[in-house]
Amino acid sequence: MPYRHTLLFLLATLTSIDALAWSRIADAHVHSVNGMPCFSITKKEEAHNGTPMLGALIVSDLSVQPVKKVWSFSTPPDRPIPIHADSCIRYGDLPPTATTGIKPKSLVPGHFYSVFLNGSPKDPSDPTYGYQGKFCVRTTAAGGQQVIPINSDMQAWIDEVCPTPP
Repeated sequence: MPYRHTLLFLLATLTSIDALAWSRIADAHVHSVNGMPCFSITKKEEAHNGTPMLGALIVSDLSVQPVKKVWSFSTPPDRPIPIHADSCIRYGDLPPTATTGIKPKSLVPGHFYSVFLNGSPKDPSDPTYGYQGKFCVRTTAAGGQQVIPINSDMQAWIDEVCPTPP
């Protein structure tokens, strides 16, 4: 008998879990255009889930405590922005229908940043609710700026990729 009660309790618990518990965050694509970061989704995500509709974007500086937002915008709920793998939402450039949340701050060489694109595919059964990526900025020998996308397998040598300037 105790086994049956445990099984019923477990079944009841699992059926009452909030749908957000099954949500996922997919990878964002971070690349560089003229030394500035550009954000989109990966080709893999687009092939798998189609074109998501973007409702907001937030860039945060992970190198400071507490973590600080350095740029953000949102779109009206009835006018989200379609985002493709070949799109480029360039850091600081506000899309036409978007409203600034936080004006863009200068990116600091040696700091690590995250970007979160709040959006989801058109398919309501897809649990994806956002796309996240990380990057750092370093100064080039010519005095320009270089954006370095950071993925999870780079954690071991991250200080070599984007060292903090002296």
